[in-house]
Amino acid sequence: MRLPDATGPLSRLVEYSGLPLSRSLAFGIGLAALALAAGLDAPALAAGATLRGETMPAGFGRLSLAFEEPTQTRIRVANGVLIVAFGSPVQVDVARIARDLPNYVSVARIDPDGRGMRFALTQPYKANLIEAGDKAFIDLLPQNWAGVMPGPPPEAIAELTERLRLAEAKAKAAARQPPAPPAVLTMRSASLPTLERLIFKAPSETNLASELSDGTLKLVFDKPMNVEAAEIRTALPPDVALAGLDAGKEALTLTLSVPKEWQSRTFNDETGLVVDLLRPAKTAALSLPDIDKPQPPAAPTAAPSSAGPAAKPAAAQPATQPAAPAPRPAAATIAPEPPPGPVAITAGDNRLDFRFPRQTGAAAFLDAGLMTLVFDTRDTIDPARLTGLLPKLIEDSSVSREGRVTLVRLRLAGQPLARFFDDGNAWSLDLGGDAGKPAAPVEPQRSMDERGQTIVALPLAGLTGIHWLESGPAGLPVAVATAIGPVHLTPKPYQFVEFGLLETAQGLAVQPRSDDVAVRAGTEQVRIGRTGGLSVSLDVAEPARQQEAKVEKSELPPLLDADAWAKLRLGNLRDRARALMLDVTDASRGRKSEARLTLARFYAANGMMPEAAGPLGAMLADDTAMRANREALFLKGVVAAQMHRNQDAIATFDAELIKDDIETGLWRALVEQRLNRNAQALVGFRRAEATLDRYPADLQGEFREAMARAALAMQDMGIAERQIQALADMPRGSFDQERLALLQAMLDDASGRPEAAMNGYKSLFEAKSRPVAAEAQLRAVRLADAEKRTDLKPEEAIARLETVSVIWRGGRLEIEALAELGRLYGDQQRWRDAFMVARRANENFPDDPLTRRMHDETAQRFAELFSGSGLGNLPRIEALALFYDFKEFLPIGRRGDEITRLLGDRLVELDLLDQAAEILRYQMDRRLSGAARSTVAARLAMIDLMNGKPAEAVRALNATRLVELPADVKRARLLLEAKALSDLSRTDQALEMLESERGVEVDRLRADIYWTGRRWREAGEAYERLLDESWRGDSGLTDPERADVMRAGVSYVMANEALSLDRLRSKFAPKMARSADARTFAFVTGANRSRAADIREMARATANADTVSEFLKAYRERYPGLSAAIRKPPPQPDTLPSPAQGATADPATPQRS
Repeated sequence: MRLPDATGPLSRLVEYSGLPLSRSLAFGIGLAALALAAGLDAPALAAGATLRGETMPAGFGRLSLAFEEPTQTRIRVANGVLIVAFGSPVQVDVARIARDLPNYVSVARIDPDGRGMRFALTQPYKANLIEAGDKAFIDLLPQNWAGVMPGPPPEAIAELTERLRLAEAKAKAAARQPPAPPAVLTMRSASLPTLERLIFKAPSETNLASELSDGTLKLVFDKPMNVEAAEIRTALPPDVALAGLDAGKEALTLTLSVPKEWQSRTFNDETGLVVDLLRPAKTAALSLPDIDKPQPPAAPTAAPSSAGPAAKPAAAQPATQPAAPAPRPAAATIAPEPPPGPVAITAGDNRLDFRFPRQTGAAAFLDAGLMTLVFDTRDTIDPARLTGLLPKLIEDSSVSREGRVTLVRLRLAGQPLARFFDDGNAWSLDLGGDAGKPAAPVEPQRSMDERGQTIVALPLAGLTGIHWLESGPAGLPVAVATAIGPVHLTPKPYQFVEFGLLETAQGLAVQPRSDDVAVRAGTEQVRIGRTGGLSVSLDVAEPARQQEAKVEKSELPPLLDADAWAKLRLGNLRDRARALMLDVTDASRGRKSEARLTLARFYAANGMMPEAAGPLGAMLADDTAMRANREALFLKGVVAAQMHRNQDAIATFDAELIKDDIETGLWRALVEQRLNRNAQALVGFRRAEATLDRYPADLQGEFREAMARAALAMQDMGIAERQIQALADMPRGSFDQERLALLQAMLDDASGRPEAAMNGYKSLFEAKSRPVAAEAQLRAVRLADAEKRTDLKPEEAIARLETVSVIWRGGRLEIEALAELGRLYGDQQRWRDAFMVARRANENFPDDPLTRRMHDETAQRFAELFSGSGLGNLPRIEALALFYDFKEFLPIGRRGDEITRLLGDRLVELDLLDQAAEILRYQMDRRLSGAARSTVAARLAMIDLMNGKPAEAVRALNATRLVELPADVKRARLLLEAKALSDLSRTDQALEMLESERGVEVDRLRADIYWTGRRWREAGEAYERLLDESWRGDSGLTDPERADVMRAGVSYVMANEALSLDRLRSKFAPKMARSADARTFAFVTGANRSRAADIREMARATANADTVSEFLKAYRERYPGLSAAIRKPPPQPDTLPSPAQGATADPATPQRS
């Protein structure tokens, strides 16, 4: 048979058939996307119906339809076909009609959408429709029928009559019934420690609304109900009363009176409608047994101590910690605590006595004539007992509760001398008398915390807690420290930059001036600090440190004697070294260790540390007694420190024999500063600062520089400035002036003087000292970035740091330069350079904390680059190259797995399906488990289907099958497996898997399975079912809809279904005639059957059409989280023939390509 050329209408028929051509992909994919975007999850549910046929004695045939529910029915006869249309979808079996009425019907078919039936009549008949309730009768009458049309069967009329009679009887019986009485509302209550619960029993559909306002609770039930007011009143808790009841026709309203401070909430559960009335939370006081328990100190920014919600300070208040005084011996013998009780208040001559049931912590301070007494107690102070006491001295009084403390405020007349003293369980306030015990003053002391930050410590024995008062003097918050006796007072006010100490008669009162001031309790002391340390000039601890140094000096000889080291540097170095070595050689066994120690000391004093390490190591190895020698151990640590063997030096300085020496702490601080442990280093430097003054000038310069750097790192500008000034005051030549200039620029930088700092850095760019020049450039780059300066552009900064990173290797400078360079590369989106810098840091400084931070930041950039919008901005090949070259930055865990899957999508888009499948298969086999593994298996199966490997897809899905999976994951895997089975020609098994599934994507997959399995009639009906009502209305068909119309037509041609093809033509011919595919549709569905064999032959060529792309597009739209990308191969040339030269083609008419 001669095949026509490829320019006629059949070329478009082939396009719609599903071959993997660019245009077929567009139509198929577009159709799937349109169906899914419409949000249709399942077809309309069809009502059931039964159909039977019988030949009537009067000489006509009758079709009897019995519906499950009344259904509108219409009929017409056209071209020998009886067409029955329904108003809604109907599920009915038409297979037996041709057997029941062989003389009337030859073929019977139901429309795919269930809205109609078609019967091919054996000869022309008249059709008459009779509707009777939920039944319909269609009579096929001869053409010559005359007279009255047949009526419905008698049994149908009798059934309708009986239904009408029963309905009338039921209506009359319902009318005679009295209306049902309203339901009865009942209530019961339950008392719980923190609330009162009201439980209402009402009909199941009753809703409850509540409104609480000013002690009145209104409950509205949205159903009319009866209620007994007496029963409600009896069941209510003691503090709740029934204030009103309104039983309306549509709702029931109860009004309850509750205490004003109570709150309410409502909810439904299996017990009924529940109303909870919440009592206010009771604040608990700290009892003495609780106080006496030692508690660890908290961080400076710990939360405020409180036993109840009311003790929380205002937002601007600093944080505090509960007190933790050391246990006192009396606590162990105290009898069990009495319950909270009233406080006895008595008045004498110019004196008020407060007698408590237990020993109580207190504080007292006077401000502007207002005396505030703070008692850390849970006992009750009755304000009425203060009324009228000492009227000449006290004008007004008030008592309030704030947190766990009770405040007594007394407005004093005049300015009496107020004293506060204790007497066992009593506290007495004396206004002008001479009585009272002597009080110990509290003096602030400058100290350091565990981070080396400056704090102020105030010793306070018997401390019971720190309490924040929201409104102190001048309306500002104040932190009060309460304590038990004896009395400790603040004799005068102290004013500091960040806070002030009020004058007190007992305890402490701290008034902060900065939001981050923290007041916390220590052991028998109060500690005041802030982030970055306090700026205080008070240094009362300095004499103690100097005295401590003097004691150390008097008890133990210095480990490094400056005078002795100076003498070792005199004379000819070579001659003295030779003499000492000869002495070691000639020394007897008893004095060899001493000779070696002398030689090591000589080398160390002259800066020859590697040479000193030799005899020192030999001595310690040969003479075990020298391992307990202080000087030998100390010298070993000094040599290690000066050789920058920092870990060895730390280990040596931690030896039990010398670790507590002040001088050892000084050298340990030097090593810790090099290791970037600046907080510990600063503590060590400050403790041994007095020792530093007697060191040689060259060592002083090294230590003071390190101390200044540690202080700058900890933002302690006072110490840094003092050490830099000390370096400047040293004899000329003792310290490198370029290093001093760098330190000064660093101080300007940290002190907020960027212009001076930048000028200082720039002046050192060409310094003679390479380390100084390199560090100046690094810090200038950082400053320019922080200040957003334009005088050092990113390009110049990168160039300078690239030079620094090449010419300077080792130490903190290189790793810091690499970190800054990596950041700049990232900002400029030079990803390969940024990742290379991070890799270099990992190789050269694997254990450095900055390297670990740099690795984490690079991994974060890597993750953002490959998981966010940045992935779309990278060229595909470059993205894959970066991924494969820098896999070490792939985050571990779930995010790394997600990035790997995204890279798999990139491989799919590049048509590298085998590589993408390999990545996902590795994740499935080695990395994941459980539901995550099953989800990745779905992605892998999708790629295998695209790659033409359905067997691999089935294996991946079977290997990851789980009983418990999310519904969407389980459904997605089912669709993929059904498609894979279809591609393996296991059509029945694929269809069986989809039996219980509904949805547009399922209907499309089922149509594809029919098509692939060459079940043409079912395929045509499935495609026609997908079209639904698109043939109605005036709007034209979309491209996907035209594709389904053409596929349905080809399927009917292949199945030789003339009746179905006629139905398709009658529905879609008008709209297809207005489309670009009019000639193709007419060719396929034309009435001229002379070329039908040619059409079937050509359609068989499309039977192997690949529907994978359309299915995968629909699947990806429905399940985006469980899908891989869709590959985009280049369009293929159109090589299939068309029937342009057939009987119905017009070769002169131009065709669309």
